[in-house]
Amino acid sequence: MPYMLHKKPLKRGIGRIRRRKRVKAPKRPKEKSISKLIKECDKIFSIQVRMKGAWPDLSTGEWLNKDYTTDYIAPVKKLHCGHYLSRYYKAARWDFDNCRPQSYMSNIHMRGDPIVFRAKLLEEIGEERLKAVETKRHQSIKLSRQFLEEKLRELQSRPQE
Repeated sequence: MPYMLHKKPLKRGIGRIRRRKRVKAPKRPKEKSISKLIKECDKIFSIQVRMKGAWPDLSTGEWLNKDYTTDYIAPVKKLHCGHYLSRYYKAARWDFDNCRPQSYMSNIHMRGDPIVFRAKLLEEIGEERLKAVETKRHQSIKLSRQFLEEKLRELQSRPQE
């Protein structure tokens, strides 16, 4: 009758030997992964770019800033950190000459509006610095843990403008 459904099967090994629980070694603190370091650097950098030139709205208490390409005024929380050169180019990813605040419409739907972005950037920072940003497109850097931790410390110690 081992196949009867209404009866519970017998428990085997009633007199079995109990094993001792292992004492686990204390866990060492894990280092942050490279992707988490990149994400943290992006977050701090984005806040700094969006806050540059921002002003408080006295009626709501929010900080406002202008979209770089369209001059649309929006709360800093709603703006993006728009890049002239894509974040794909690691050497220019955290370059302050490469980034300006942009609205969702400009950054996503208009894909950053690169023609207007370049023209305004040229007017603001000059041809020499713009060429320096554009040459970073051809530089390759390895995002090692050490490089990212150094970049994170640099961004955190940078004063707000």
